[in-house]
Amino acid sequence: EYIVRVEPASQLSKREKEMGMTNLPRPKRSLKALLRGGKRLFGDPKPLKPLVAAEWLEEDSFYNDYVGENRSQIGGTLRLVLQEGKKRQIRRMCRELLGMHVSSLERVSLGPVLLGSLPEGKWRPLKEEEVRRIFKDSTNIWKLKTS
Repeated sequence: EYIVRVEPASQLSKREKEMGMTNLPRPKRSLKALLRGGKRLFGDPKPLKPLVAAEWLEEDSFYNDYVGENRSQIGGTLRLVLQEGKKRQIRRMCRELLGMHVSSLERVSLGPVLLGSLPEGKWRPLKEEEVRRIFKDSTNIWKLKTS
């Protein structure tokens, strides 16, 4: 699970131009493309898997009162839960499908394990309950794949 701060993308990056991209979509708030899956990122042969969850987090009254219908013109904060993630996938999905640039990206959990205040690059032993939940989740996924 990730918390992602985004703002409208204004132009292609140098890397995107080098890849051969010619434009980005207009900024939009609809998350349907992320939740449905099946879309392809530029130059990627495999379609994206649908996200488990994607939602806008409304943080303050300014956002609701002032912005109103013009929400796509400013950034916001997203909560995204992926089935499977590749390097830079969230950043690319936001730019190529939503027309939004990621200004900050924070991983808050890994499956059922909440990262909490764990410092970057550090580790901790898993609690018994976390191990049980991991094995329970993996058993449920295996049952779905084999049926």
